[in-house]
Amino acid sequence: MKLIDVTRPIFTGMTVWPGDEDVIIERTSFISKGDAANISRLHAGVHAGTHVDAPLHFLDNGESVEKIDINLFTGRVKIIDVQQFESIRYEHVKNVNREEADAVFFKTSSSMRTLEEPFDTAFTALEYEAAVHLVKAGIKVIGTDALSIERYGSKEHEVHKLLLGNGVLIIEGLWLKDIAPEIYNYVCLPMLLKGSEGAPARVILSK
Repeated sequence: MKLIDVTRPIFTGMTVWPGDEDVIIERTSFISKGDAANISRLHAGVHAGTHVDAPLHFLDNGESVEKIDINLFTGRVKIIDVQQFESIRYEHVKNVNREEADAVFFKTSSSMRTLEEPFDTAFTALEYEAAVHLVKAGIKVIGTDALSIERYGSKEHEVHKLLLGNGVLIIEGLWLKDIAPEIYNYVCLPMLLKGSEGAPARVILSK
């Protein structure tokens, strides 16, 4: 079985959502300076890089990360390539069904970015009508390689609220650059951050 890592590396100065905390990884203890061990500290928001959104992110009474159903963290995923499109529309998801996959990951032009560039406000996002169809189809996990599933500048956050309100796990910031649009097995393991509305995650595919 071949494992394929589709997780973004976390590094100092990486691109984050505008207004979020900058990522800093700082060495605080050095063997070369006489310390017993090398030790670093991490300063970052919980939505940096590859991460999950818990319902609490947009629903004030929603569940936090540690309460997410652990059964959502593994299953079958369909990769859908929408790199040539400005948004993910109903026509791109109309044939999605639970019989072939539990989850859907969208490969957009964001996978061509390294998160060393300025934030791209024109990233490809999921349209509301497409999100409604995925919920009705019974899809319980939706992932994207962009830093958000929802268009930049959204005031009502209706896509997030629809998905999270229907128990759909959202995975954002995937790296799908070299991933063909097929069916894979997936494992998504977010950090168990008690009381948090999101968490960094390691996401792996296999055939």
